[in-house]
Formats: sequence, C-alpha cells, structure tokens
Amino acid sequence: MNSSSLPTECLREIFEYAYESDDLETLGSCLLVNRKWCKTVVPVMWRNPWALSWFNWREKSTRSITSTIYALLPHDIKTAFITNGISINPPTTKVPLFNYVRYIQVLEHRHIKGLIHGVFDFELYNLSNTNNTNHNLMIVERLLYNFFLIDSNIKYLEIPRFPLLRVATPEYCFSGLKEVTCNADISPQIFKDLGKVCTNIEKLIINRAVVDNEGLAFLIRVQKRLQYLSMCDNVIGEADSVKIGNSLEKHENSLLNIHFRGQIFFSPKILAKFSNLKLLNLELSAEKPIILHDSSNFPFLEFLEIIYDRFTPYYVFTNIIKKTKGTLLRIAMNVIEEPESEREAKDYVLAIANHCPKIEFVTIWYKEGINDVLEIMLQKCQKLEGIKLITVENIKALPLLIILANKAPRSLKIINLSSIGEFFHGNMGWEFSPLDLSKFFEMWKGRELLNFYISDVRGNLTKECVKILHKYLNYDKVLNNWEEIQMLEDSEDIVNCWETCELWMTAEYRA
Repeated sequence: MNSSSLPTECLREIFEYAYESDDLETLGSCLLVNRKWCKTVVPVMWRNPWALSWFNWREKSTRSITSTIYALLPHDIKTAFITNGISINPPTTKVPLFNYVRYIQVLEHRHIKGLIHGVFDFELYNLSNTNNTNHNLMIVERLLYNFFLIDSNIKYLEIPRFPLLRVATPEYCFSGLKEVTCNADISPQIFKDLGKVCTNIEKLIINRAVVDNEGLAFLIRVQKRLQYLSMCDNVIGEADSVKIGNSLEKHENSLLNIHFRGQIFFSPKILAKFSNLKLLNLELSAEKPIILHDSSNFPFLEFLEIIYDRFTPYYVFTNIIKKTKGTLLRIAMNVIEEPESEREAKDYVLAIANHCPKIEFVTIWYKEGINDVLEIMLQKCQKLEGIKLITVENIKALPLLIILANKAPRSLKIINLSSIGEFFHGNMGWEFSPLDLSKFFEMWKGRELLNFYISDVRGNLTKECVKILHKYLNYDKVLNNWEEIQMLEDSEDIVNCWETCELWMTAEYRA
C-alpha cells in the first residue's frame, strides 16, 4: 500500500503523532503531498496555530497566519473596523483554500494582540494612550474575540476583561470549552454570564487569586466535571478565598489535580475534602507553613511535587506519604525546609519504604546517619527509576554511591546529587574525587545505562572529574548522559522520562 492510498483515519493518527512530538516541519511538508494529505493535516496544525512560531508577530510564519486569518474575516467585521476609523493594512488578497479558523481550539488575549500587530496599522499600539486609541483597541479586540468564538471550536480560552456573550448563540460558542485561564480580579458578572452557558470546564487556572470573586465562585459551582485547579497570586499576602473554596467543595469527588502558587488559598478543612487527588503541586512563597486538617487523607495520590516551600516542616510531607495507599509514583522536591533531626529524615525514608511500593522517582534529604533505612527503601521500592538526594552539609559522596551501586533495584537509571547549601549555610555540599567517580562507575557496569546529574556541587566538578564522566559516557559506556544543572527539572531527559509536567502544562502547548 502506497502513502496516497492510506485511509484518512490512519493518516490522522500519523499526523497526530507528529504533532504530539512537536515535529512541525514534517507536518508542514505533509501539506504539499496531495489534497487528501493536506485536508487531513490542516485540522491538526490549525488547532493551535499560535504555537507554530510562539506567535512572535515579526516572524514570517506568524505573518502568514495573520494574513490567512485576515482573509477569512467576514465583510461586516472589516466594515466595522473602517467605520470606527481603524486603518487596515491588508496583508493578502488571496482566498484561503480552507476555512482554517474553524479548526482553532486555543485562544488567549496575547493572540488577539498579535493579530492586531500583524493585520492592522501598527501605529494602533504605538500611539499615546488617548481615549480614542483605547476605544479603537477595545473595538478591535471585542470583534476579534467574537469572530473566533462564533467560527471556531474553542476548547481553551483565556477570559478577557470584557463580556464575551454578545453573540447570537452563546450556548453554542462555549459548548466545547474545556480549559479556562482567568484573573480573579475581573468583573463577577463576566463569570456569571459564562456560567449560564458553560458547564463542562475540566481545567481552571486562576491568576491574581487574592480576590474572592463571587462570580468566579458561581462559575466553579455550576461545572459538572472539574478535574484540575491551579491558583496563583502575584503578591505575598493573606488570601482567604472562602467563596471559591466553598464552591470547590462541590467537586470533592471529581477534583484530581491541584496546584497552588504563592500560598494555599482556603482553609485546611476544605483542602482535606479532596480525597481523590492524584497530583498535589506546591510552589509556596508565603511565609507560613502548610497546616493539614486532621481529616486530611489523600489515599490515591500519585504525584507529590514541592517546587518551593521554605516554611512547612519536613514531617508534614512524611504524614502525607503515610496516608497514601501505595499509589505514589513520584515525589519531586526542589527548595524545601530540611529535617530538624536525623530521626525526622529517617521517618520520611521509612514512610516511602512502607507506603510507596510503586514509586518511580523520589527525592530524599540526605544525612549520613540514614544509610540503614535508605538500604531498606532501596530493597522495597523495586520499581525505582530515579532518585534525587539533597544536602546542605559537607557529605562525602562515595559511601552513598556504593550503596546505590550495591542495593538499588536494577530499574534505577537516574541519580541526582543536589546541594542547596549555598542558599542556607554557605558553600557546603557533596564531596567527591575523580577516583571516587571511577570506583562508582566501575561498580555500576552491567546495569542499565545511568543518567547522572549534579546540582550546585561546591566546585568539586573539576576538569579531572569531567574527564572521568566523559570516559564513562563515550568509551566505557556506563553513562547514558550526565549534566551539571541548577535543578533536575532543567534536564530535557527528565521531561522525556516523566511527563507529569503535562498535567500542569497549559492547553496552549498540548491542545
């Protein structure tokens, strides 16, 4: 069977795979094969055209997108622009082959601004802030938003600061909406109007969440299958989103993923209700610790990710782990508060050993006295693929590396030695020599190729050490990769190994 006779469904699967692999060059070349291929690939590429060039209006690919969209604008919108004194620089007079706009699924305010840059007189944004200029901008933005909502199948929407429902059939325009980003400080009426015609939102990202917006609370309350919640503020202060929190209680069974950035926005009692959580991600800058309600229990938690939290005691995370039921797959931490004692560090490791049989990646705060319980954990966690070890002390790395070589399950393929001593206690961290590395890599021979990552290691990565790393990467073939990185998540290999980040990635990049 040649390529031209492949069924449409088969072609679509191939194009979907190329899209998910970010192979946009291949997709672009497929447009030129024949009309059948072109008709099949266009809906895939145009679901999120802004991602093709990150929507930099100066880029040639973006100008091509704006030209095509301009050509598809209905006559009444073009006329409305001219009537309001808005000059247009027509970028093309060609009639598009398809109604590309109908395939678009992603719409953000910056996309509208990019179109204005690319299609309309650039002076529209360069003029001083006169009332006339602001009025013209508002007209353009509202008309373009309405155009996309009527003609497209929008699934991801960033809610603007003006009403969106001045269209003939609003319930149709928002029937497919699944993901929403918004600021909590916009008019409550905008959220109330949207809630009347949109009840199928699955993912909600709330910025500037220091405002307890009653309209937003209503929008949350009327949803039928809300699964993902992200809340973020832009300032450090006290936030008490009582109304929003109370509305979220309705989704205690459906809410699976929660991300807090800045602070936790409602009471521990409300947080405790989300017993079906699979992912909890915290990036907390507020100077107050996490307080868990006595009833807090996350038995189905799979991913516990602490990006930043300098004020929550270490034992709080141990208690979360103890209340899971063998479901945790990943415990990832970056900047956290260190254990108060060796006993506290051991309790955490034992909690993982006893409650995380499926764990694939784990972060351990390392102290020299925990080797005995670390060996127990390595023996019990037979699916472990990666381990990150953090210290703020001066630690000789070789004894730990020998334990990993001798006791770790055969599945282990990622080791990260991380030191954050420079943040807390000055220039302290892991100590190793070229000989130490050679001894460890010789012991590792015969196992799966290792990814070895080093973070903030107090100048111990000498030229001699680098030579050893290159030797076992290029010649003796013990290493698959090695990197000196700031954070483990900076490594592209980690993103490829664990795609949990997709749970937090906006629809813009995965629609």
